[in-house]
Amino acid sequence: MTLQKKSLWFTVASSFVLIVIFSVVTIQSFNYFSLNTIREQGRMAAEMLRITLTEQMRAGVIEEREALFKRMRTIPGLVDVRILRGEPVIHQFGPGKSGELAKLEMEKRVLATGQWEETVVELNDTSVYRITIPYVASSGGALNCMQCHDVPEGTINGAVTLGFSLEAMKRSEVFAILPIVGLLLVFALFLGYFLKRLFRPMVRTAENMRVVVRDAEKGDFSGRIETTSSDEIGDIAKQTNSLMDTLEHSMGRISTSIGSLGDLSFKAEGENLLTHTVHVVDEMVGAARFKQAIENDLDLDEIFIRIRRVLSDHFGLRHFSFYRVEDDGKAMTAVFVEGVERKGELWCDQDILINSDACRAKRTASCVSSIDNPHICSRFCGNTKGRGELVHVCIPMMLSGRVGGMLQIVMSDEEFKRHPDIGQTANIYLKEAAPVIEARQLMQSLKETAMRDPMTGLYNRRFLEDYIEVLAANTVRQGTTLGVLMCDVDFFKQVNDNYGHDVGDQVIKGLATLLKEAVRTSDLVIRFGGEEFLVLLPDTDAKGCMELAERIRMGMEAAQFQTPQGPLKKTLSVGIALFPGDNEGFWAAVKYADIALYQAKEQGRNRSLMFDRSMWGEEEQY
Repeated sequence: MTLQKKSLWFTVASSFVLIVIFSVVTIQSFNYFSLNTIREQGRMAAEMLRITLTEQMRAGVIEEREALFKRMRTIPGLVDVRILRGEPVIHQFGPGKSGELAKLEMEKRVLATGQWEETVVELNDTSVYRITIPYVASSGGALNCMQCHDVPEGTINGAVTLGFSLEAMKRSEVFAILPIVGLLLVFALFLGYFLKRLFRPMVRTAENMRVVVRDAEKGDFSGRIETTSSDEIGDIAKQTNSLMDTLEHSMGRISTSIGSLGDLSFKAEGENLLTHTVHVVDEMVGAARFKQAIENDLDLDEIFIRIRRVLSDHFGLRHFSFYRVEDDGKAMTAVFVEGVERKGELWCDQDILINSDACRAKRTASCVSSIDNPHICSRFCGNTKGRGELVHVCIPMMLSGRVGGMLQIVMSDEEFKRHPDIGQTANIYLKEAAPVIEARQLMQSLKETAMRDPMTGLYNRRFLEDYIEVLAANTVRQGTTLGVLMCDVDFFKQVNDNYGHDVGDQVIKGLATLLKEAVRTSDLVIRFGGEEFLVLLPDTDAKGCMELAERIRMGMEAAQFQTPQGPLKKTLSVGIALFPGDNEGFWAAVKYADIALYQAKEQGRNRSLMFDRSMWGEEEQY
């Protein structure tokens, strides 16, 4: 119910209640006054009748009393007059005329108790007020009852019953109430007019406020309230208008700022602008906190784990994946894939891993969504996995102007209804993560560059110093042995002196290629310095180390290097040691391998020797 209707009903109800209360009070007061007047009239008539009857009795014309009653009944309003004889009078003078004996219970009680009684009865469809008043014998006063009645003092000689019609009183009551009701109606009209004038500013302000607030809920803050009074209602209107000015100005700036962010200004049809703005701001704040968190993460693996948690915990998604584009831009690697049944399975064809341009989002560097275009990407295979109709959104992550990663979100219709703007909100987090990921990749690349030999691409001695503690600890914990091979090109100085450094570099690169092709994936080849190369062979015994060393040596012996002076062949000496040995540390094993290398050169070069304790003494002697 509107406030205007409430004020109208309040006016009507209050006027009605007021009229009813005044009418009831007036009627009750009038009845009380009328009945009291009739009662006094009855007592006066009874006393006058007693005096008249006494005088008739003295004059000896008591028999003419019936004529007296008839004359009294002609009095307006008096419809009944009866004299009742009590037992003492009946005993002294007889029962008297007909009708002078008590017939009504009320009359009998009055004659018995000497207390007057009254009642209202209906006679011939007329309301009659009936009162019975006793005559009590008394010797005092103007009349001495004892002169005629032989009775004791205080004896009840009889009573008189009088009946008064109430019709005249009712008519008087109506005529008395009608003016009052009329006045009350006039008062009610004035009251209604006054209340309407009083409530009008309040009602109008409330109605305007309802419209303004309703529009504000929809994101429209241009509504204003008309100020119609200078009291508190007017103050409310002014303060509300001031608030709307502030909201319109602030929300306008926020909407403009959000609109400048491009896709973040997306709003679903029918969505409240204020709600959407708050939602986007919340997501931006969450993304900023997300960025602060990943900036303190240890490495890229922790960052990708945090991205996965945002998708699963924050957005409540179950099916998604993230791909990292390799540095050459030709291939992609699946960092994580959620929601598939088997390990290695993807939501897209596997060929996108080999040829990254097969991915439409990567190729176009723009968001690809099947929400509005179901068949936009032919590589998506999510609808073939028996999980119903699924939609997908693929969002590229830009790094240094190129696509460095790809976030793929797969959803059912129900999930999409919960996240209609998932593409935009997820992109907020990707944009926050992109510079951090790029910085970590750059740092990792710089670290990788610092730990690799630029000529051969092999790890250098710095990498060994950083990594060897982990490798040595794993070797000791697993109870295995680590083969250490120190390789050195024989007479390498002569190559630089006779053929130049270009040929020397060619020999170094050739040996590096030979070593990489000879070892296992788990083995490490390190350019230790100059023409020296260190090969580490995890979980390899002395026999395995010797076999690999000989294979490398023979491969070098068979290799040819082209020079301006013709083909060049070089040989290789290899020293071998095992870690752990005799409770020595890793660097002691490297020292032993170097001693074995020295002995191989001393014994004629182009050979492989396993370190023996006796070599330590010979090396000391040398």
